[in-house]
Amino acid sequence: MCEDNIWSSGTSGPGYRRRTPIEASTHRSSKTNIYGSWFSREKGGDIVEFRDKRTDVDVLWHADHEWSSPPAPIPPTETTWNEHYPGDWQLNLPVAGGRLGFPGGRYDHHGESALLPWKATVARDDEDAVTLALSTTLRRYPFSIHRELTVPADAARLEIEETITNEGGVELEYAWQHHVALGRPLLGPAPRLDVPAEGGYVEDYDDDHANNRLVGGADFAWPDAPGADGGTVDLSRFPPTDAEFHDLAYLDELIEGWYAVTNPDVDLGFALQWPTDPFESLWYWQPFGGMDESPFWGRNYTAGLEPTTAHPGHSYPDAQRANGPIRTLAPGETVSASQRYSAEAHPFRGGRKRVSSVRQPTDEDRVDSPTLAQDIYIYI
Repeated sequence: MCEDNIWSSGTSGPGYRRRTPIEASTHRSSKTNIYGSWFSREKGGDIVEFRDKRTDVDVLWHADHEWSSPPAPIPPTETTWNEHYPGDWQLNLPVAGGRLGFPGGRYDHHGESALLPWKATVARDDEDAVTLALSTTLRRYPFSIHRELTVPADAARLEIEETITNEGGVELEYAWQHHVALGRPLLGPAPRLDVPAEGGYVEDYDDDHANNRLVGGADFAWPDAPGADGGTVDLSRFPPTDAEFHDLAYLDELIEGWYAVTNPDVDLGFALQWPTDPFESLWYWQPFGGMDESPFWGRNYTAGLEPTTAHPGHSYPDAQRANGPIRTLAPGETVSASQRYSAEAHPFRGGRKRVSSVRQPTDEDRVDSPTLAQDIYIYI
């Protein structure tokens, strides 16, 4: 991917010299900031790097297969979406999962927002923050999308504001998803996953599905899911890196909208926060070495932790309609949402700990720790 199609920004750190986003995209190796975030505007506005500069850990998973940006807007079938999938972090609209038919056409996989080019402008660049504005218009749906991606100067955090507008004259169904794929070295046997959820389920697997460690068609109380071997799988822990599993679970009983992955071996935690209205579910895609199909062929060890407005993915859209969360956008209507994504370093004294909350610090927190980051994890 060309350097001039990638944008970056960062916060202050030792020896940091402020650069414009264009300059930063051509000076990766000399950057000394504590946080880096990179965006592709030629394909999907993808976030292709989320790096903590203190540890030099990029928390995202990057595809092992060769991929390229689409040469032009193309039909979003599962084959084409995967062939142009770099890993990393996508925005999926107006479909999450499989086929959606509509008068005059259909979507086959994850919609088209992740396959389109996006217009990008620097909306803010001052001592407090840098903001990148991204916009595009879908081809098959009359939806215009505007995103503002902000990196504050005082925290290793990315803030995202998104709006979707139906520019057409017909009310339309849609699903909205953040397709976030985490990878090594953040992932592995050492870290744990915390989600404030009461439960979830695994959809029935097709006859040709291979390498599942979870029982298909089963409900479960988080984090313990029925295992295909007759035991129980603790989904708050990740399998060994030489595993050969492939599953997809849906956490549809969220108490709050956040998750945290904390790894004491790399002294790093990563958290996402989102509004449960509209993102009512968290999809947990688990291709831990067992996705034996093109273009992956068992090479990806990743956790796709994906806030989504509807569920499930493979009986789309009938099952989503039956579950009730599938949404519609009326002519001229706009819907908005805000998300916060943080990469933070934490002391892991006393061994592994469970994250009970992800929140902004109070005034008392700041008195106790004047250098406290804007988002903190509260441990039990």
